Amino acid sequence: MRVNHYLPQPRFSRYMCYPESFGHYKEETNHREKRTAEQVPYYNLHVVMSGTGYVVQGNQKVRLHAGTGFLYGEGMPQEYYSDEGEPWDIRWVHFFGEGLPGLFDWKMGGKVWVFAWVGVTRLPGLLDQLLVNGESFIQEKETQISALLYEILMELLQNGEDLNGTPAIGLRQTMLKTADWIKAECTNQLTLEHMAAFSGYSSYYFSRQFHQIMGKTPSEFLLESRLLKAKELLSSTNWSVKHIAERLGFSQCSYFIRRFRLAEGHTPEQFRVLRGVNQSVGYKKEI
Repeated sequence: MRVNHYLPQPRFSRYMCYPESFGHYKEETNHREKRTAEQVPYYNLHVVMSGTGYVVQGNQKVRLHAGTGFLYGEGMPQEYYSDEGEPWDIRWVHFFGEGLPGLFDWKMGGKVWVFAWVGVTRLPGLLDQLLVNGESFIQEKETQISALLYEILMELLQNGEDLNGTPAIGLRQTMLKTADWIKAECTNQLTLEHMAAFSGYSSYYFSRQFHQIMGKTPSEFLLESRLLKAKELLSSTNWSVKHIAERLGFSQCSYFIRRFRLAEGHTPEQFRVLRGVNQSVGYKKEI
């Protein structure tokens, strides 16, 4: 089975991303592609739903299976094929758009990105929506289809896991769950050891992997969570800045004010003024 949808060029030429074509291949034992750089002016995304296939990278062959996929950049030579004995079921998209190099260059490094998407639970549904839009495409849908493709790509960029290195499958979900816990518990006196214990890893390993996945250290994330909570309290209570600092676990009010000013560009009291907060009406009193 081969489903191919080809779209006309969009009326608006500056979409972040837009599909040139997309489709669904299943039980195609002879699905094999080998293209030169000149033949592929588009990004090429393939997502494996079941079965087996291979991506060839130089002298290496990478085996792909359910829950994996690959992405080629524009102008990259490509070679991939389905396993004849266990042909893959894939969804694929060829796309282009402004700003794509900035989105993907850091992830791809000039090479095909081979990834696992086990934790990207929304991906199959999003790809199904894309296929449905292709069945009855009309020009008025181009904004919707561009937004849908952008959502697919961002889900993969944020949650897809590199098959050629760390983090291991499942580690990302653990770190995300730990980040949610840190945010919920940020008013308590949390140490690196507390956060690592929740994740189930050693402090060193947790700190390194959390930084890699979240883009900031555990202490930086904890501080950010406390400052976000501070903005909520500054907006919804008449508590003093000192009292808020104490409730958020800051040992010194001066340190809280300094960190808040570094993050926001103004002091907590100035934040209240800039947000038009009226401290005399409707706020939770200091306790």
